[in-house]
Amino acid sequence: MKFEEYIRNIRPKIDVEQPDEELIWIGISHSLAMHARQKRIRYWKYAFMVAAMIAIVFMAGYHTAKKSEPQLIFVNLDPKLAKQEAELVKLIGNYTRQIERENFNLETLSTTPADLEDIDRLIEAYSAYLKQYGANPELIETLLNLYETKIMLLNRMLNEIENEKEYENVKIIL
Repeated sequence: MKFEEYIRNIRPKIDVEQPDEELIWIGISHSLAMHARQKRIRYWKYAFMVAAMIAIVFMAGYHTAKKSEPQLIFVNLDPKLAKQEAELVKLIGNYTRQIERENFNLETLSTTPADLEDIDRLIEAYSAYLKQYGANPELIETLLNLYETKIMLLNRMLNEIENEKEYENVKIIL
C-alpha cells in the first residue's frame, strides 16, 4: 500500500493545472458546428440527387411521349388537310389501342403487323418527298390514301380477331 500512499502524497503536486473551460467549450461548439455543417451538406447532396433523378425521369417521359405522338405532315400546308390528317391519325390510334387491348397473337392473322409497317414506311417516304418537293397534289392524295388503307387494314385485323374469338367460343360450347 505504499504506492497508494505515495500517490495521495504527490497528488496535490500533480493536479496543479486547472482545465481551461472556455477552450473546452470552444472546441465542443466548433465540433458541433462542423457536424451540423456536414449534415446540411449531406442533405443538400440528397436533395440535388433527387432533383436530378426527377428531371431525368421527366425528360425521358417527355421524349418518349414526343416520339409516340404522330407528327402531322399537312400541318404547314393546309388547315383543312391538317384537320383531315389529324382525324385519320386519331382513328388509327383508336384502332391500334383496340387491337392492343385484345392481346391476340397478330401473326396468326392474314393481315399482319408487317403489312402495317410497310404502310408506315411508305408514309414516311412520301412525307419526305412532300417536304423535299413541296405540296404536290398527287403526293397529298397518295398520303391520304395510305392513311385510309392503314385504317382499312386495322379494321380488317379487328374483324379477324373478333371472328377468331367467336370461332373459339363456338368451339368451346360444342
